[in-house]
Amino acid sequence: MTGEPALVDTNIFGYVFDAGEPEKQKIAKDLLSRCWRGETQYAVSVQNLAEFAVIVTEKVARPLPYATVQEFIKNINAFDGWKKVGYSGNTLLQALKIRSAHALHFWDALIIATMLEHGITSVYSEDRQLAKVPLVTVINPFKDRE
Repeated sequence: MTGEPALVDTNIFGYVFDAGEPEKQKIAKDLLSRCWRGETQYAVSVQNLAEFAVIVTEKVARPLPYATVQEFIKNINAFDGWKKVGYSGNTLLQALKIRSAHALHFWDALIIATMLEHGITSVYSEDRQLAKVPLVTVINPFKDRE
């Protein structure tokens, strides 16, 4: 495991559990499996985990049981292959600047501010909005496979 870890965005976690999108589910599972097998390290923001928990328990047609979500988050927290990153009051101020400068939603700006604060410049996501910030490289694992 060398180099900076790329952050895994919330949508990738969601697809791991989305049987309604079998192709994306397989790609997302394969991506995360690389980390679980120790082939690479990824980063995750506490914001990503919080968003994931809300989306899969409240915003989908077939919500996941809380126990499943808790177990998934517990496993990520316990595994050294995941670099866990958080944010502070200063990160919030930086997010506001990024939001204004790049016309992003606040939560996207907060992810980027958190990434940059921790030296992370790449993110696995299908959210094209994140690419509005020149310092960030968005890696869409589903591109050219749709």
